[in-house]
Amino acid sequence: MAEKVTKVVWTRQAREALTSILDYRCKGVPPARKIIRNDIINSSKEIVFAKQFQKDDIYPQYRRLIVRDYKVLYTEKKGVVCTKTK
Repeated sequence: MAEKVTKVVWTRQAREALTSILDYRCKGVPPARKIIRNDIINSSKEIVFAKQFQKDDIYPQYRRLIVRDYKVLYTEKKGVVCTKTK
């Protein structure tokens, strides 16, 4: 049986990338920024099993979760999922 994910960790690089994306896409629209950010963060909580989502075409060492127009990439290390945004 597949091992369950024990924790989802947003790396510093992923947090910075998410902030940059939101700064650019939601400039001057704070409510939209908050909604999109929450959607992306909450979607990562849906990862129950590390291999739950498909491998990314461009970065095959990562799996991907699509949220709106955004791709959340992640990898698993000992039950902990580390994210990367693109």
